[in-house]
Amino acid sequence: MNIISKTPMRKVVDFDAAYCSYDDWYATFPKLRKESPVCWSEAHGGYWIVSTYEDIQHVAREWETFSSAKSYDPKTGQAEGGCLIPVSPMPRFIPVETDPPDWKLYRHIMNPFLGPKMVDTYRKITAEVTTAMIDRVIEKGSFDITFDFVAAVPALVTLHVLGLTYDPKDWERWANPFHQLSYLDKESPDFAKCCADLAWISDQLLEQVREVRRKPRDGVLSTIANMDTKEGKLSEQDMVDIGKMFLVGGVGTTTALTANVLYFLHKDRAARKRLHDNPDMLPNAREEFVRFYSPVNSDARRVVKETELKGQKMYPGEMLLLPFSSANRDDTVFERPDEIILDRTPNPHMGFGNGIHRCAGSFLARLFFDAMFKEVMERIPDYTVDESKAERYPNIAQVNSWITIPATFTPGRKVGTSLGLDKI
Repeated sequence: MNIISKTPMRKVVDFDAAYCSYDDWYATFPKLRKESPVCWSEAHGGYWIVSTYEDIQHVAREWETFSSAKSYDPKTGQAEGGCLIPVSPMPRFIPVETDPPDWKLYRHIMNPFLGPKMVDTYRKITAEVTTAMIDRVIEKGSFDITFDFVAAVPALVTLHVLGLTYDPKDWERWANPFHQLSYLDKESPDFAKCCADLAWISDQLLEQVREVRRKPRDGVLSTIANMDTKEGKLSEQDMVDIGKMFLVGGVGTTTALTANVLYFLHKDRAARKRLHDNPDMLPNAREEFVRFYSPVNSDARRVVKETELKGQKMYPGEMLLLPFSSANRDDTVFERPDEIILDRTPNPHMGFGNGIHRCAGSFLARLFFDAMFKEVMERIPDYTVDESKAERYPNIAQVNSWITIPATFTPGRKVGTSLGLDKI
């Protein structure tokens, strides 16, 4: 990273944070925080990058100046704004790509299903799915941490919470596109297939929205689809977009967090033993893992009011990158920020974002993580990763995760659940 020009109006850096490997990301942002805390990248038509805890928090909270709203024309494929750089040519995610008053309406509808009391009612199904997915591999003594476990559990539980009807054998089709969307090269044939799979998910959601409006049933999708608001019932497209947001939130964030943690504990056996022997440490350790690994690495905003930040003038229409992971490594806020301190407290991390768009599903993400972590510690505590075959996302700008983490362990016995998922 080099500063290639510096003017009273704009500080430009030769760095594209929108496509960046793990090593490059964490090598660059300490320099940006010290040398260029508010700077401009000329990639993708140009966008701002802010990198300190203070500035990221400010931007995240000032939604009237820094907008999350996205517009998309399905006829032309043209899109503006939203939470990705470059802007993604697809419908918006609700509510993360909206501003008030739309945001207020959608969050008012969704929050009751994601609060602590409601999330507690998902505890049983989460435990059963977690047990079932380990049952699938326990006798074999090997599995892929990402594919066989930490991607599967959130996907299957989220489908259950939504109340969708589906063939359990199709869980990969529901989950994989949301991972691939984060790391595939946008010009590759695989990305085109990913988009086709996302279209399939949209079609499935639309079909089920229509079904539950004809014949209501249990589940979040049916309840929201039949809910009356001041503006009447939500549109079918809104319902499809909400369903996708539940899926990407449930699948992406927790999968990324748990994959990183299990890889770390493969490397640091002392930390693994400490957590195994002291389960009461898990709540503090979990928050430290969220801080350190920042599963959602960054978000984006669009400037809608002329403003100034650290002497840099910003104008309406300009995009801005919010790297929450940089805030989480800011040494003016966190002592020894590049170390995992299992009992760190206080821990004001932004691992779940900040401002009005702070992750609505954070309680559900914690439930998923705790269930998967405890299952591994109890049933396969001696797992070992094949580091030569483990593969990180090549681009972690949006989500910091792993494509594959092959591992082995001492085989054990199935426990069994009423779900029958061990036969998938």
